[in-house]
Amino acid sequence: MNEIIFELLKLVVMLAIFVTTCYLIPWIRGKIGQDKLDEITKWVNAAVLMAQQVYAAKTGAERKAIVVDLLKDILIAKNISISDDQLDMLIEAAVKQMKISENK
Repeated sequence: MNEIIFELLKLVVMLAIFVTTCYLIPWIRGKIGQDKLDEITKWVNAAVLMAQQVYAAKTGAERKAIVVDLLKDILIAKNISISDDQLDMLIEAAVKQMKISENK
């Protein structure tokens, strides 16, 4: 009888470990990743709006360079790393969203 209970207990522990590693850990990692993406997006939008307001006399390429430098400094300070391509896509999306908002 004790052997059956012991085997059943081992099965329950193995099932709990399986569920934790397969479902709970990836969910937590995804949640943390989404939080970082939300924070990056917030900073990108703020930087794009700042560049549009403060550096209106400069060309688009100059404003983008300013935004990229500012965002890299912010992300380094916050210990968040993303690729240059990802940062470029987020900046372009923020600019597009800003232009859509201005046209309304």
